[in-house]
Amino acid sequence: MQIDMNQYIRAETVKLVLSGSNYFDHLTDLIASAKEVIHIQTYILEEDVTGNEIKDKLKAAVKRGVKVFLLADAFGSKGLTKEFVEEMKSAGIWFRFFSPLLSSEGIYLGRRLHHKIIVTDKRNGLIGGINIADKYHGTEENPPWLDFAVLIKGNCCEYLHNLCEGIFNRKKMSGIEQEPVLQSNGPLVRFRRNDWVRGKNEIHKSYKEAILKSEKQIVILGSYFLPGVMFQNLLKQAAERGGKIKIIVTGKTDVPFVRLAEKYLYRYLLNIGVEIYEWQESVMHG
Repeated sequence: MQIDMNQYIRAETVKLVLSGSNYFDHLTDLIASAKEVIHIQTYILEEDVTGNEIKDKLKAAVKRGVKVFLLADAFGSKGLTKEFVEEMKSAGIWFRFFSPLLSSEGIYLGRRLHHKIIVTDKRNGLIGGINIADKYHGTEENPPWLDFAVLIKGNCCEYLHNLCEGIFNRKKMSGIEQEPVLQSNGPLVRFRRNDWVRGKNEIHKSYKEAILKSEKQIVILGSYFLPGVMFQNLLKQAAERGGKIKIIVTGKTDVPFVRLAEKYLYRYLLNIGVEIYEWQESVMHG
C-alpha cells in the first residue's frame, strides 16, 4: 500500500533530541545496534573528529554484516578528501555524493540534499537539522550549535527507509510503497518533505496550517527567520486574534547577511505585537 503522509500514523515512541553529545550518543547507539541495514543522508559530513568517529562506527557495522548506505550533499560536503571517501568505499560502505556539479543531477543547480536522517533496520529513525561535524557535537573551545532532532521508533520508519533508499538509488518516486503499518497505539507522527523538483512543499504547508489553527500562542525558533509577505500576514492575523507570539532568533550566526535582513524585520514584527528573543550562547541552527 502507499502511505499517505497527509495523514498521521502511529509510532512506538517519539523523543526530542538536542545537538551536542545527546544527539551523537543516540546516533552512535543506532549504528552500533543495527543488524541489517543503515541509511544515512546528510548535507554536511566533515572530515574532523566527529566525522571520523562516525566513519569508524559505520565501518564496524559493515564488518558485522550490516549494509550501510551514506549519501552526502556534493556542495555541503565538498571538503571531503578522496582518501576519506575511498577509505569508506574500500571498507564496504555504499557511498555517493548527491548532485555533483558535473552529473546528470547537475541540471538542478539549486537542488541540494538538506536531509539529516539516519534510519536503521526500517524501525529506528533520527531526523532533524544536525549535520555530522564538530560544530554540532561541540568541542572544548566551542559549545555545539543549538539544534534539534527527533528519535522515532516503530514500523512507521519504513517510510523513511524507502524514502532514503529511493533517493540513494535515484528512483523517481510518485509515492512511498510499503506494507501496512500494524502499530495500533502510540504517538501519532507525520513526515513532511520539501522538494521543489518533485513539487513537494509540505513543510511550508504545515507551518501555514499550524499558524492558521493557532488560538493562544505561537513560539517559533528559527535560525534563518525571513518570512515572506504571506507569512508576515499570517502572524499579524494570529496576533489580531489575541494570540501571543514569541520568535527566537540567533544572536550569533554563520550567515551574517541573513542576520542583517532579520533585523530589518524587527520593527514590523514588534509593531504587530510579536516578542523577539535572541539566543546568545552559541550559533543557533534550529
